[in-house]
Amino acid sequence: MTTEPKRIELHIDSDPRLAAAAGGAVRFLAEAAGMPEEVCREFQEATVRACIKAFEARESSSHMVELLVFGDRVEVTVDADAGSQAIRLSRSVVPQR
Repeated sequence: MTTEPKRIELHIDSDPRLAAAAGGAVRFLAEAAGMPEEVCREFQEATVRACIKAFEARESSSHMVELLVFGDRVEVTVDADAGSQAIRLSRSVVPQR
């Protein structure tokens, strides 16, 4: 069994429509990983909010959204190259007890 994550890198402009597209990609990955519908929807919304926040915080016209799919979780990093300003989100596939 491999422990290497599946990685997708999106390069998007500061456009709310593209933030929505990143959110849709996250929702697809969350659903494919088997997360509950409510978690998928919330993760999608959190990703869109994170992208919009990054658009407002950094004057760069281009942003990188990194999606990592592990066996037990999905992670999103918006503007990983921004150091401490990077926005990181993670949701577990396994329900927390």
